[in-house]
This record gives sequence, structure tokens and C-alpha cells, in this order.
Amino acid sequence: MSNALEDAVLERVLEFDGKTTGSLEAACKAVGKDFTAFERLFELADSQDTRLQIAATWALRKLLELGAEMTAEQSAAFIETAAAQSAWEAQLHIVQSVQFIRNEDLNTRRLAETITPWHAAKRPFLRAWTLDALCHLAQRDTSLKGSAAAMLAKADDDPAASVRARARNLKKANLL
Repeated sequence: MSNALEDAVLERVLEFDGKTTGSLEAACKAVGKDFTAFERLFELADSQDTRLQIAATWALRKLLELGAEMTAEQSAAFIETAAAQSAWEAQLHIVQSVQFIRNEDLNTRRLAETITPWHAAKRPFLRAWTLDALCHLAQRDTSLKGSAAAMLAKADDDPAASVRARARNLKKANLL
């Protein structure tokens, strides 16, 4: 069942100009934790249009941050959506979302397999936040701790300050 607040989020995604997120953020805040139309958001994120990928994944991250929760089926679809992203900004939003996913049915290993290659991305912020996501996933699934710990240790030698800083913050938080 659709409602006006959820529709407003989807409309703002469609109207996204590629730069400003103000109206998209306002729509997300208006619906907040009550957002349930993740399937419709995933459809937009799965578009070949990178503008839609970026806007839909930005909204997804924001809604999860605001407390919206996915069902088990939606968590599985989230992983499919993650795999479909070609724009680095959309990939960034996906990995930034991981810390906000509360669903216990999330297939952490499959999501880790999907996002791990992004740890070698050209973009430093994508590398940094992929590391963050992998550490959060390892916190939920101990079988991922070894690989996450190795990536965390290797991040100390990354040429980008943002990656090294994210690694320091993860270590301070004792995430592993």
C-alpha cells in the first residue's frame, strides 16, 4: 500500500538534478522510520540511469539512518540492488547504509562478497566506507572477521588520508 509521504520520496528521486539533495532529504525526513516502499526504491536504484541510482541509494541510506527497517525479503533485494550499482556515488551510499541495517535476516556473507571489490576502488571515500561496511558486517558475522581485520590493518598504508582516518576510527570503536 502506497502513501503520500512515501510517494513524495519517490517523486524527489525522479526529480533529482544530480546535485542538490535538499528536497529529497526533506521528503525522507517527513516519512522517516515509517517508510516501507523499499521495493519501489530498489527499482529506481536498479536503473541504468546513474542519476537515478545515485538519488535512490542516497534516499535509501537516509531512510535507514532515520530508522526505517527492511523486511527479510527487502534485505535480500537490497543485496541485489547493491550488486546492480555502477556509479561510485551509488556504491558509496550502499556501503554507508550497512551500519543502519537492523534486520537480522540480512545475508551478511553475500553482501560482503558483493561489496568487497569496492575496497580496491579508485575513489578514496568508497574505499574508506567499504572498509567501514565490512567491519560492521564482521561484527554481525564472525566468519567475516579475519578478512575484515586484514583489510583494516592494510588500510593503515592506504595513500588516502580519508581511508587511514576511517581505519583509525574503526579501531577506536573496537568494531572488530
